[in-house]
Amino acid sequence: MTKRKTSPQPKQERAKETIEQVLQATDEALRDGGEASVRIQDISQSTGVSVGSIYHHFGDRDGLIRAAYVHRFEANVKEDIRRAKNFMERMHSVEEIGQHYDEMIEFLNNHFLMFPAREQANVLGNTAGRPLLRDAIIEVQNELTDGFTEVMQLLQDRKMLKPHLTPRAAAVMALGMLHGRIVAEFDRTPVSDQEWNQAMLSAFGGLFIIDDQLNV
Repeated sequence: MTKRKTSPQPKQERAKETIEQVLQATDEALRDGGEASVRIQDISQSTGVSVGSIYHHFGDRDGLIRAAYVHRFEANVKEDIRRAKNFMERMHSVEEIGQHYDEMIEFLNNHFLMFPAREQANVLGNTAGRPLLRDAIIEVQNELTDGFTEVMQLLQDRKMLKPHLTPRAAAVMALGMLHGRIVAEFDRTPVSDQEWNQAMLSAFGGLFIIDDQLNV
């Protein structure tokens, strides 16, 4: 299956900068007032990019909104993968992971600070009835799963992952817990960030051979 590019993929540096400006302005509009606040004319005025250029790169207003959703989702995915790999490459035992508990809490805090659970829910919810957006988010999510599978494969190679677990299944489970924060956002008495992060790390420890070495 051919991978569909939702965002423009220009080769020229100037065009890349133009697209980045437009996407950032669109993202701000989406955060401030949702899709109704995204107006091509307003984006053009705030960025100095002509209306014609915006239509050239994104096709139409829906294409612009779709690209902004994917751009935000993808940026956070790549940062999560980078940080997770850097962290796990330094770990050689479950005990060592437990000794870096505060660093794992910081990872979770940063993740939800950069991409709050409610905003994640909004992006995913907007894929309903929009196959192009859905396909694009699936591609980004697949990239995230692939990245975390590499992390779990490393843990398996170091005899840290429970032997009955495949690296991809463990990766999907960990990501499911990460995305699960969305549920708490719609609870009448939501748990605090600290409570959620502690519970998540406790569950995450269950993936390892000696899970009681995690200080959670």
